[in-house]
Amino acid sequence: MGFMEKMVRQCRKPTGLFGKFVGMGMNTGHGNLRRWGLSHISINLDAFILDVGCGGGKAVQELAQISSSGKVCGIDYSEEMVQLARKINKKFVENGHVEIMHGSVSSLPFPDGMFNLVTAFEAYYFWPNLIDDLKEIKRVLKSGGILLIANEVYKHEKFEKRNLKWAKWGDMMLHTPAEYREFLTESGYSAVEIFDIPEKNWITAIARKQ
Repeated sequence: MGFMEKMVRQCRKPTGLFGKFVGMGMNTGHGNLRRWGLSHISINLDAFILDVGCGGGKAVQELAQISSSGKVCGIDYSEEMVQLARKINKKFVENGHVEIMHGSVSSLPFPDGMFNLVTAFEAYYFWPNLIDDLKEIKRVLKSGGILLIANEVYKHEKFEKRNLKWAKWGDMMLHTPAEYREFLTESGYSAVEIFDIPEKNWITAIARKQ
């Protein structure tokens, strides 16, 4: 197994020492994607935010710096990523501004209508039941709250050979921009907006809870 295949296979649920290495790589490697995705929305200083599939915790850290008087939660189903994210956000965790939890997108440990914003960076590929999981996210969003999904890979003929290989290695599902609109609408979201950079194969989807 080559290095790239080993990396992609770890992305679903990073484990062990190599998993922590992958998590740290995600923290730095996904920075431009996170910034591009977040550039499409505005975030209030007192926003309550959830990052689903928080990985190594860098997105949580950046969101906590933006939402300076709100609260940011991260959830991941890899114990190693929870530990890494708590370490990265040690100061924010200690002062109560950030909370990192172990859990699944399919059963979020939060009350209804808690968050103004839910983000998912490079995460949706691995959700066990896309429509049900999107509905579970909608449950914890406030009325008018935003879901933002940003990914470095989507279904596009220009990248088909690479993407099919990565999808096989990582057991990942991929969709076209039109399919993003369809599954978000089917899950009950409104005001769906799709942005993509075809030459990079990047995509951001934004949707609201009515």
